[in-house]
Amino acid sequence: MCQVTNPDRLCPILHVFGLMDHVRWAQPAAYDTINYCANDLTPDEKLLTHWLCYITDRQTPFQRIWDVGGYVLSHLVRCYTRERDRPVRNLINDYILRENRTVWLRCPLPPAGANARLSRYENVIVNGAVTFASRYMADDLVRMYRTLETLARNEWDRSFAGFLADCLGDGDDRYAAIRRTATALSRLTYDGRSYDQATLQEGFADAAQRAANFAMPAQAGDALYGRKRLWCSLRDYLKSAEFNRELVAALQAAGLATAETWARNNGALRHALHALELPGDVWNNAFEFRAGLFLPYLTNVPGNWDMPRIIRAIYNRLRENQELQFHPEQLDVSFDFVPRMCQRNQCDVCPFGGGVEQLCHQHEDLLCPVTLACCGYRYRCSPANCPLRENRTRGFCHQNLAGGVAPD
Repeated sequence: MCQVTNPDRLCPILHVFGLMDHVRWAQPAAYDTINYCANDLTPDEKLLTHWLCYITDRQTPFQRIWDVGGYVLSHLVRCYTRERDRPVRNLINDYILRENRTVWLRCPLPPAGANARLSRYENVIVNGAVTFASRYMADDLVRMYRTLETLARNEWDRSFAGFLADCLGDGDDRYAAIRRTATALSRLTYDGRSYDQATLQEGFADAAQRAANFAMPAQAGDALYGRKRLWCSLRDYLKSAEFNRELVAALQAAGLATAETWARNNGALRHALHALELPGDVWNNAFEFRAGLFLPYLTNVPGNWDMPRIIRAIYNRLRENQELQFHPEQLDVSFDFVPRMCQRNQCDVCPFGGGVEQLCHQHEDLLCPVTLACCGYRYRCSPANCPLRENRTRGFCHQNLAGGVAPD
């Protein structure tokens, strides 16, 4: 099975990505917040809106999901949690707009009209309502309905935070709690077949049955590779300044005695973040990224493995290495790194190609040009504490088009 042949190269490579990830989440906001429909949503309602938004995150621009989908879905969530006597099926049907073979979600506009973020988009306001459709709207609707119907059971009374509190529990093993929660969230929303417009009603019937038969897992199940949207959501709850704040507040309101221990500045939680899997996407699976930085330093990699499996195997073999300051999910900075560097052949200024000499100015408190060029991250330079200026990984990439140090 997959073996590491050159830890002296891989450890510094991973350390750079770990540093980039630290910079990413140290920013005030890693990305724009959700465009909520109202200012009075509770932390619980915000978390559920976030979860539903990520259900739609397939081949749909992320910013559109946050701006338009967030508005519509937060409106749905607000009604769902505040009109508890209203059957879930009736509620979600009131938000569905069907026309020929197309399906949308819609919600009414307030009297003041569209806010600034909605106004950026054409054709989302139709007959006084905000409309939103994802690339796979029918399947996404089935998963939303299953989620909402399950949460409406007596155990949770339409509280997503109550569900999360049951998943996380009050034990000390953060790693086990995160893995168990991932299994439960997958079962809540993502397990099972997909549905299209033609089988939408069948999907709703199946979702209702799954909700009625839902059982909370006692422990983690199999590794959930391929659950990109699940891992992105769970990562946000644990690492994002905004959503982690909402998580802790929502868990407190749900009555979890250990809610404060899930704050992102808690040392025990940071130590357990290696429980998170890398969300696989087109960027971290890009050929030049995999073939340049990882495959040259590995052997016996199964041909059907994607980067989430590869990086987990690398981590498992290097985790005892004292130089490794990294966990698998941190490679998700490739979402920002690969389009800016690999796709544009910016090898001459890449930390793994020609090096960072042309970028690194080492001026205290000015923006770091390396993190800005590589990932678009704004970070204040601190030369005395910056490992990037050491340029240790120059020439490590086998796809290096910049010349310079030849890879071994």
